[in-house]
Amino acid sequence: MNRIRGLLLAIALAVTACPWVQALDSEEQLTPQAAAAVKKAVDWLGKNQKPDGSWPHGQGNSTGVVAACAIALMSQGHLPGTGEYGVQCAKALQYILTNAQPDGLLYAQWMSSHGPMYHHGLATLALAEAWGQTGDRRLREALRKAIDLICSTQNQKGGWRYQPKISDDDLSVTVMQLMALRAARDAGMDVPKEVIDAGIEYVKACHNAKGQGKDGGFAYTPGGGSGYARSGAGVTSLQVAGDYKAAEVVEGIEYLNTFAPVTDKKQDNEEWYFYGMYYTAMGMYQAQSLGAQGKRWWNAWYPAAIRELCDKQQPDGKWKGAWEAYNTSMAVLVLTIPYRYLPIYQR
Repeated sequence: MNRIRGLLLAIALAVTACPWVQALDSEEQLTPQAAAAVKKAVDWLGKNQKPDGSWPHGQGNSTGVVAACAIALMSQGHLPGTGEYGVQCAKALQYILTNAQPDGLLYAQWMSSHGPMYHHGLATLALAEAWGQTGDRRLREALRKAIDLICSTQNQKGGWRYQPKISDDDLSVTVMQLMALRAARDAGMDVPKEVIDAGIEYVKACHNAKGQGKDGGFAYTPGGGSGYARSGAGVTSLQVAGDYKAAEVVEGIEYLNTFAPVTDKKQDNEEWYFYGMYYTAMGMYQAQSLGAQGKRWWNAWYPAAIRELCDKQQPDGKWKGAWEAYNTSMAVLVLTIPYRYLPIYQR
């Protein structure tokens, strides 16, 4: 699984209001500790951007990481043309557009990576979120080509893999494409229903059902063992596709609740810590659609996540590791998910 994931892409139009912002429920206000952590993190992102719009070190010049940084800025209202770091957001978005390929692939040709479709799914999601908020036609044009590329590379099982071609499949790449397609559809783009339906069936095929004597989590490929990060991704992809009450969602959340921050059990692979926290945050937040039990899950998980993330934050505002800009962006998105600035966060 690749660490890349995030959202967003836009340039130009100044936006003075975000029509998707909803009033915060009283229990979803950020704590003073979380608010202070987010401010420090956003300041770090804003002040460490390179002149070309990317970030230094740790894949900071990849379209995926740049998209994650841009969406983190946007989650605090720093849109192109408005906000303290609106200029930085605009530069990040322009960087991604500049690296769009003629065939629609949102990935820099000079990059050496085994997973262009990781970057593409994230960047497409970013384009869709930004198009919905800015109306910039340049975003729409790039988004249309990006969607067409996703649809044309889905395999017969409904999945996607690393390269922009019909090949084998895995859950992590497939989830990124599904989230991008959902965001594009929400933004008013035409997305074939059969593509999303086939993708959902693939995700469900990766579920290890309790009724079959398994643990309720999700595997990297059908028939494999469950893992924390991919289970968060599996749950969230089904939710954003509208399948909020599926048995796979409920069992997946129960599986996630056996790990930290709710318990003392660490993620099975700490290398993907921020990837897992991001998708789990979305899954737990959306689980409130299940009613009282979903709200209890969220009210237990989110405060624990705040404490854990704040304990890990560095004095200068970042979260350290091989991919500091990515880690910091994901932490911001986890902490601020109740703000619901972006369409993909809506219940």
